[in-house]
Amino acid sequence: MAIIPHIGIQTDEAIFSSPLFPGGSGWFEISMLKKKVPFMVMTYLGTVKTGLYWLLLHFWTPSVYLLRVPVLLLGLLTILIFYFFALRATAPSTALFATALLATDTSYLLTTAMDWGPVAIQHLCHVAGLFLILKSYQTKRLAPLAGGCFALGIGLWDKALFLWMLSGAGFACLIVFFTEIKRFLTPRRIITAGFFFLLGALPFVIYNIRRPLETFRGNASFSRDDLSNKIHLLPYTMNGSVLFGYLVDEDWAVKTPGQPRTAVERASLALAQLSGERRENLYWYAFAASLLLTPLLLATSWRRPVLFLLLMMAAAWAQMLATKGAGGGAHHSILLWPYPLLLVGIAASWVASKLGRYGTPFQLALAVVLCGSALVVNNNYLRQAIRDGGAASWSNANFTLASELGRFHASKIYLIDWGMFDNTRFLTSGRLPLLLGSDPLMRPEPTPDEMRFVKFMVEDPKAIFAGNTDTKQVFPEVNQRIKALAARLGYEREHLETVYDYHGRPFYEIFRFHPKAADRTAISPPNRSLKR
Repeated sequence: MAIIPHIGIQTDEAIFSSPLFPGGSGWFEISMLKKKVPFMVMTYLGTVKTGLYWLLLHFWTPSVYLLRVPVLLLGLLTILIFYFFALRATAPSTALFATALLATDTSYLLTTAMDWGPVAIQHLCHVAGLFLILKSYQTKRLAPLAGGCFALGIGLWDKALFLWMLSGAGFACLIVFFTEIKRFLTPRRIITAGFFFLLGALPFVIYNIRRPLETFRGNASFSRDDLSNKIHLLPYTMNGSVLFGYLVDEDWAVKTPGQPRTAVERASLALAQLSGERRENLYWYAFAASLLLTPLLLATSWRRPVLFLLLMMAAAWAQMLATKGAGGGAHHSILLWPYPLLLVGIAASWVASKLGRYGTPFQLALAVVLCGSALVVNNNYLRQAIRDGGAASWSNANFTLASELGRFHASKIYLIDWGMFDNTRFLTSGRLPLLLGSDPLMRPEPTPDEMRFVKFMVEDPKAIFAGNTDTKQVFPEVNQRIKALAARLGYEREHLETVYDYHGRPFYEIFRFHPKAADRTAISPPNRSLKR
């Protein structure tokens, strides 16, 4: 909660909201009761989160808190359900240990609160699905099986990458629990499981029937490209360091550090000074030690849960490594969670069982050390958010941009670079006439059709443009290209405003074009810069 207002909204974090505002639409919609109902936001991204926020927007106006608090609560719910799953699958001390690790896990908390993956619903659906299916097996009741399969179906509709963990869990179950599955799956249970899974995933299934397997045709390709970086991503995600420089900016990049304003923020900076501003927790070492212990664990009563976890994670991770264009970000590797932490919990419980009366103190001390190491890293993220703000596309300058664009009363607002559309649209409830103007600027020389579109943009006297400053450009050279193309058409660029982040760094520019011979005295509003 403390870090939320310091970090700007990354555009992918708000992409789910595209169908919620006037003029927006989903990638795939169907007509129901004379209304268009969006089923998919992208070929692989469903509208589960869209539906949740459709309800929330009936009660609250868009803000950074409305965006992030609900997913943070979903993350809390995942932690609670994970505890009950671990309790049924292992032992009380193991469940408590693993849940304590998850509740303080740096990467899990940050990727959930800043849900650009998105991952919050993915975690919840997978953990809830496994918990309810395990409960159904242990209690012989049909209702938990229906609920668990429905949750897994919802997870698939939410995002197709859910198949990584879903297939991993299915593969591990077949290998480790084949005899139990064979006894458990009566015709009645098979029909129930299949029906409720398809019910949860129905919009995803309808989409891939109406547009035959478009999700898979467009995304299911494999490559060994970037394999080394993907492999190294796992330890960085595990030790919590993966988001430094990506989510929060670094000290060296900020000339005017932000100052703490609340008691919590002052305490955060004081703690960071005491702890040494650490950037890595000890989770990766604990996980590596647990992997080294697996030959011993496989010879004990823990054999089957350990084998299940290893096979599930290995199968899912292998798909991450092999999938072209995916698996290379923290929002991909974090999908393995919370299961690496359960393996650590099992290893800690086994070691504790060998220590006799010292076992419980050992387990408690280890939990304190591991969770404490995570908490100081979490606090360093908060310290850098306060001092340095969000990095690159997470800049809090987009809060100001959203409020400033409306001041010009433009007929159209062309956004010529990446990272400004969905977040600005969300913060302004879709009230601004935002349009993407970057397509004709993607190559040094536009096509004739693209040139006509550039002419259409620049010749509108009531249109304005917004882009990143030259040093913050995401699409290379878009600023220079639109200026050069406009000049070719006889127009020149007029700077209207520079938008700064809360630390005084220029991030965005607002401008427009007018004929070179135009009377500049008639231009309004006057040039100005906004600095906060």
